[in-house]
Amino acid sequence: MKTKKKPVIGVTLCYGQDGQLLPGAKHNLIRREYGEQLRRAGASPIFLDASIDPKTAAELCDGIVISGGEDIHPSFYDPDVRLDSTIEPSERTTWEQELIRACDARGKHILGICYGSQLLNVHYGGTLYQDITKQRKQTIDHGTTAKISLHRVKFNQDFLGFQAKDDVMAGCRHHQAVKDLGSGFSIAAQAPDGVVEAIAGNGHYGVQWHAEADDTAETIYTSFVALVAQKKTRFGLRKPAWLTPEVEPI
Repeated sequence: MKTKKKPVIGVTLCYGQDGQLLPGAKHNLIRREYGEQLRRAGASPIFLDASIDPKTAAELCDGIVISGGEDIHPSFYDPDVRLDSTIEPSERTTWEQELIRACDARGKHILGICYGSQLLNVHYGGTLYQDITKQRKQTIDHGTTAKISLHRVKFNQDFLGFQAKDDVMAGCRHHQAVKDLGSGFSIAAQAPDGVVEAIAGNGHYGVQWHAEADDTAETIYTSFVALVAQKKTRFGLRKPAWLTPEVEPI
């Protein structure tokens, strides 16, 4: 009897700040929960960084998870650079954009978590609030890198195991969020203050909160792995008009 092959899910690594763990050394980092949740969901996780060619990664993996990280440099979406915070190295962001293009060319689904969700939006031409506490009025606590904030999230549409109008508690650690939606995306969930907490489009899914570490994990990761395991995508038969492999993002 043949054992059913588990889908291989690639998880991109966060880039640590130089000397963060060991003086003079560079490190890539990841929360253990990413791999644990994917394993529990029936996948075989592997971990990726810019040392692997994005086309090779897209070929090896049945699906991709873009993990959390620091802030995306505003130059990727806003020529008026104002941000004064810790920035994820552009080396990672540029490589992950190439990975997104490679996945699109091969019909592979992507799940973006926090930074990963923001990157999906930016890659398809969207923008971000550089700091929601400064650029939006009456914003609730969405946490920080060092402190998680629990608040309700309401779904506007069906999304990775959740149904439209579902209301769940989510664990957030972000001061940025989607401002203008990228091409092809819709708002899947929002916080009570209106901040976008999940997006869907182009065969991909973005979650602003850290779903790997709260009670939404089982539903989201199990549903994503099941979707990837079907070996089908919403653009499996006919690619959308905007998709041209290996072109620069909008």
